[in-house]
Amino acid sequence: MITLNKYHHKVTMEKMKSVAYWQQHPISHEACLTQFKRLREQRLANLSNR
Repeated sequence: MITLNKYHHKVTMEKMKSVAYWQQHPISHEACLTQFKRLREQRLANLSNR
């Protein structure tokens, strides 16, 4: 049996609010691609610094 504590409920609610916000305020395909490109570059920079 899985027991959820207050932390899990808080995180779940925050995620649901975020999903609802982005469903109401979608970003363009180009903006999405740009964001993923930036995240990929950051990840590669972090991995190369190890």
